[in-house]
Amino acid sequence: MYKKLSARILVCVVVLGINHSAQTSSDNTNDRIYVGVLDDAREEMINWKPGVALQRIIRPAFEKTATGWKQVDASSLPVHTNWTVAFDGKNLGEVESQAGSGEGFTSVQNILTPVSVIPTVGSPSQQFAGLMAVGPTKVRRPLIVVSKPYFHDPDGWTRTKLPDEIAVSVRTAFRREYPHVDRCKDEQALEHNWKFPDSALSFPTAYASNKHSFVVQATLNAGNCGWVDQPDDPLSEPWFFVSGNGAVRRIGSFMKLLDAGDYDNDGKSEVVFLVNRGEDTDGFVLFDANFDQQVSLLWHYH
Repeated sequence: MYKKLSARILVCVVVLGINHSAQTSSDNTNDRIYVGVLDDAREEMINWKPGVALQRIIRPAFEKTATGWKQVDASSLPVHTNWTVAFDGKNLGEVESQAGSGEGFTSVQNILTPVSVIPTVGSPSQQFAGLMAVGPTKVRRPLIVVSKPYFHDPDGWTRTKLPDEIAVSVRTAFRREYPHVDRCKDEQALEHNWKFPDSALSFPTAYASNKHSFVVQATLNAGNCGWVDQPDDPLSEPWFFVSGNGAVRRIGSFMKLLDAGDYDNDGKSEVVFLVNRGEDTDGFVLFDANFDQQVSLLWHYH
């Protein structure tokens, strides 16, 4: 599946909800399931450093508990971990990592696997650079890693052209979620409570599952209304989940879909997005198979 920044990024990093305590030693008999991200060391690229980070790292992000998914407890992670690299329902290989000693945007593990065999998908670009994409920084596509060999995508999420009847349902949901829309020019409102035509709302990205559900990104062409940094803004390019029975819910904004897979081996696929919120927040968010639960790993740049 293939699937904005007016303030300067500061070197000081505030990490949201990340435990940097020393990681305890254990072996790979640990029964917990961890999901992380094989990511570039974005810490190297602070303040829009040109090029691509030299180092790739593992960002442990989520773990499965009896009550569902939660943000990872870094202290419970093994010192050494073997990760399965999952993408598009396939196993791209394995990487071995060990607990990192330094602090960064999040807790990280250093990769022990030789660079030449660490999986990549595509070429470095600004597509997944998050808030650093306004500068010359390029980033490799982040890849999901799992502490167990769970990579299949039983729900079969694939990029799709949105069927007309689903587009009608999402437009109705968009108007319900955003009842007050401004039409703008040069960052000035020309018309409040604009009753925008259907043609003003497009769906540039949509995925469908084999359970007849969809995730859909909506883009409203309302002119230049200025900087957008709130998910309740109709110009935030929100995503909607359409269930198999046709119910439509807004699930978030400022996101790019990274991958879907059955990371906890329960026969249903979780879905992970890259998140770029406001002027200083990047991260990752995992949704359960029904998009009822979500858990995030986020960091601030200033």
